[in-house]
Amino acid sequence: MSDRPASLFVVSVAGLCLLVGIVAWRLAPSATHVARPAEPRFTEWRDNPFAAGVPSDAAAYNEAASHEAEAAAARVARLWVDGSLRGTDLDGDWGTWAGDRLQPGLSLRRRFDYLLTGTGEVEPAELRHWIEQQLTLERGIDAARQVLDIWDRYLSLQQRRFETAWKPDDPASWAGVMAERSKVRRDVLGAPWAQAFYADEERDLAALAARRGAPPTDGAAPPPSLLTPDAVRQTPELQAARTARFGAEGAERLRAEDLAWARWEQQIADARAALQAIAQRPELSAPQREQARLDELARRFSGPELQRAHAILLSVAP
Repeated sequence: MSDRPASLFVVSVAGLCLLVGIVAWRLAPSATHVARPAEPRFTEWRDNPFAAGVPSDAAAYNEAASHEAEAAAARVARLWVDGSLRGTDLDGDWGTWAGDRLQPGLSLRRRFDYLLTGTGEVEPAELRHWIEQQLTLERGIDAARQVLDIWDRYLSLQQRRFETAWKPDDPASWAGVMAERSKVRRDVLGAPWAQAFYADEERDLAALAARRGAPPTDGAAPPPSLLTPDAVRQTPELQAARTARFGAEGAERLRAEDLAWARWEQQIADARAALQAIAQRPELSAPQREQARLDELARRFSGPELQRAHAILLSVAP
């Protein structure tokens, strides 16, 4: 029997295996290609802000802004360490909240006024950074944005220049003063916030105007002699007349208000004389003179009284 067919079969199988091996070798990726990792592809430079170790403009700006916010917050924090707020507690609060929405309330203005007493030692922008940081930690970024919106409007109102001058010694002019300020407050803050921040103050000023001689809206004016603030006239006869007209509690309140008003007017008179002395110092430049005026008022007044002193003596909106 011949072996030729078997030999041909073996040769054919060997050839087929060799062909398959060659094809597989040609199609297989090289070792170099397999070991090389895929290179990242970026459509823009900003997609890889730290490529080659160089941050993008946006990344550099964000980092600088973050550092500045931290530095500003640290400067404000020092007010309670060795600044004018040393030994004091935060006045007011961060407002009344209904769920996650800030509601108008006077307590937020009290906190703003308290923080603004640090102006001169820190800048308003630094106070803003501090507020943002505190609110973000306590209530989140959305709450911080709501409070900062009111802060920005309130600060704008403080920097507003009014056409009608405030004249403490001219009660007849107070109606125009109150009307202008009331309108501007509502324009800047919105009616709900203006009402929350200033309703008590406007009511008290209207009552004081009536006491100083302006006719009340109901036409029933008490005798001016019973209402005129005059600490010198605190006599038993005056107190008896007030008690008969307003009752014992009302008479006592009037007596206390008279004394407080007299003290306030004396403080303002003393501060005005000190500011006039500063204005006459020829060695001071204009910026130095202005800073000296601010320092003098900060030395004599604090809290809301400092804001009112600014309004009266530096022509800043009350």
